[in-house]
Amino acid sequence: MARSRLASKTERLNRASRLLHWVDHYSSLPWVAMLLAGFLVAAVAIGAALGFPTGWTTAFEVCTSIVTLMMVVTIQHTQGRAQTATQRKLDELLRANPSAGESFIMLEEESDETIHDVEQEQRSSRDDNRP
Repeated sequence: MARSRLASKTERLNRASRLLHWVDHYSSLPWVAMLLAGFLVAAVAIGAALGFPTGWTTAFEVCTSIVTLMMVVTIQHTQGRAQTATQRKLDELLRANPSAGESFIMLEEESDETIHDVEQEQRSSRDDNRP
């Protein structure tokens, strides 16, 4: 039996991280969005037919808040891991290139002033090299 692409991508992650990646993966599929839209239309239609009971309205608002918060946490986790991995890969490329400046490695962890200084230095050197 073939393993899913998601399983092979997440097999080395801990259980919580694997769950968050699973939620991120499946919540981004088109059919899930269509299913959710259908559910919302049905809920509004049933709510309208019943006169929007207070309990239903409260439950809807609470569920919406919970789902929103969980999706924010899920997206932050998965994108944070991807961004960290990308930064480490870029750092390795800088180390491998002898002409690259070592000062750029781990630049994302420097102060805002240092990043601004590097940006200004790069802008001025780019302007100096223009014909």
